[in-house]
Amino acid sequence: MAASILKQRAARSMRGRTFSSPERRHSRAAPPPIRTISESCAEMTDRAEVMPVQGQRRAESASPPSSPDKIWSGMLFRMARMGSTLPGYSKTLGDSDPGPLLFLSKNPWRGDAKIGSTILSGVFPLAGQTVRRNTDIWSDTGVRASWHAALHGFNWLGDLAAVGDQAARRKGIGLIMDWIDHNHDWTPVIWQAPVLGTRVASWLAYYDFFFDSADEMVQRRVRKSLARQAVHLARVAAHECDGADRIRALTGAVQAAICLPKQRKRLDTLLRTLTGELNRQILPDGGHVERNPSVLVDVLHQVAEVRNCLSQAQLVVPDGLQSAIDRMAPMVRFLRHGDGGLALFNGSVEGDPSVTDRVLQLAESAGRAFNSAPYAGFERLEAGRSLIIVDSGDPPNPGWDSHAHAGALSFEFSTGKERMIVNCGATVHDDEAWREAQRSTPAHSTLSLALTNSSALTETGFGARRAHVTALRKDAEGCCLLEMQHSGFSAPLGFKHFRRIFLNQDGTDLRGEDRLIPIDPNQPVAPRRFEIRFHLHPSVQASLLANHEAALLKLPSGAGWRFRSGGAAIRLEDSIYMGRRGDARRSQQLVLTGETSEGERIVKWAIRRETQK
Repeated sequence: MAASILKQRAARSMRGRTFSSPERRHSRAAPPPIRTISESCAEMTDRAEVMPVQGQRRAESASPPSSPDKIWSGMLFRMARMGSTLPGYSKTLGDSDPGPLLFLSKNPWRGDAKIGSTILSGVFPLAGQTVRRNTDIWSDTGVRASWHAALHGFNWLGDLAAVGDQAARRKGIGLIMDWIDHNHDWTPVIWQAPVLGTRVASWLAYYDFFFDSADEMVQRRVRKSLARQAVHLARVAAHECDGADRIRALTGAVQAAICLPKQRKRLDTLLRTLTGELNRQILPDGGHVERNPSVLVDVLHQVAEVRNCLSQAQLVVPDGLQSAIDRMAPMVRFLRHGDGGLALFNGSVEGDPSVTDRVLQLAESAGRAFNSAPYAGFERLEAGRSLIIVDSGDPPNPGWDSHAHAGALSFEFSTGKERMIVNCGATVHDDEAWREAQRSTPAHSTLSLALTNSSALTETGFGARRAHVTALRKDAEGCCLLEMQHSGFSAPLGFKHFRRIFLNQDGTDLRGEDRLIPIDPNQPVAPRRFEIRFHLHPSVQASLLANHEAALLKLPSGAGWRFRSGGAAIRLEDSIYMGRRGDARRSQQLVLTGETSEGERIVKWAIRRETQK
């Protein structure tokens, strides 16, 4: 179903467009058979380093551990949740001016002046949607929920501050004061913990720019609103949401405790809660439990901002907070391609490489990217100019999987700064059909069987059927062999998927092998249709050779790579690439198709750089 949706959407987006095809098909004499990976591995000496790469994730579920701080804050949260809907709840938040701030950020995050100029004209490009608003700005009518949340999060204040002139300052002050006029009291969506945490952190970060020279009456109103929001945030930050949203809420609460006089008494408790949450969510290799590279960058950014605020305010930085930063920074580098963008797994997008660079600079952690992340469930194969990043891990645990994808054993392949094999990415639109299609197995560069996802998808994450992945890595003399298998097709279809990936020492020869292995060789299994997909980046030009057993891939630099297969015919089909936020681009995919039979079904494939003449 998801595969058909993806095809229908791709066809609809390309309606009325034409594709140019090469005037001449490339043809050569019949190539020699693809060397098996076993033959290649025979060249790897007995000195090969063999390493099982299956790590045990620390968090088995999304349920937080108990502690005195959590028990007490949990009681406050339940009281806030029950009372917030009552007319008198807003009075419990207070309505007095807390006085001058104890701390002002000295080096706030610099936004994008181009976006700031757009906002000055009344146009808000947020969360993949651009909306013009000059009146009734805060309404949710006619906009996506993600855009509405981003608007009320005020993270775009940094973009206005980047413009740096009086017009930008007046615009920011006017919007904040207008927000206070319309949203003084608690409301369920606008005061949700992650939105509230982002808003409080943003107002505090840019307070100096917008309000340092503002009228004292204006400053008092802003401080009153900040104090009210901070009181509610301290009550709900550790409980109202989970995952990265909880960290976002807690970092906002900590920054409020650093800056606001009456909140400082909560700082130690909030720091203990935040540090405990980081220990729970950030894995030993630096990955985040949601297994989403974009989420990891966001979390690193938020935590590094808190660390810097503590340092600038001459307050103690907890060891656990610094340890989380030191683990995350190398993992972010691990998940970047040569173009500086992020790999596309579990809902991530490429992101802006310059922003990721600045996040890493803010983190001030020099740890280099490594080759294996067994806890996060990713492998990195690098040789010469070639880089392969592979999803070799189990799906995120229940409670962490709301945005996760069924992309078991999928991989991305880039050479230098050019991406070649990719996953389709993730939509930022509030469109369930698109979301289902992008999360499905056919939207990834891996094998799908009988239109069945490698793990059962639901609207809230994964169902009971979850792929269990095992992996083994061997490195020797610059070559790398990765062997993986998953059980996602076992229960419904009776097969295991086994995949091998081999990269030679100079990165010019990538070979793979996909096997469908019957769970019970003695039990007859009905033939099943399979597809092995290799989604191509939109910049790659592909042309099939006459025998449909090979294809030529041309990169923007002019470099050519030859894709060959053994055991399945190659088709060239349309695809969709959503690697950039809010941007759907037409692309192509190579698809190897066939049917299972009695015993194992083996398909070999290879991607080799063409020798330039």
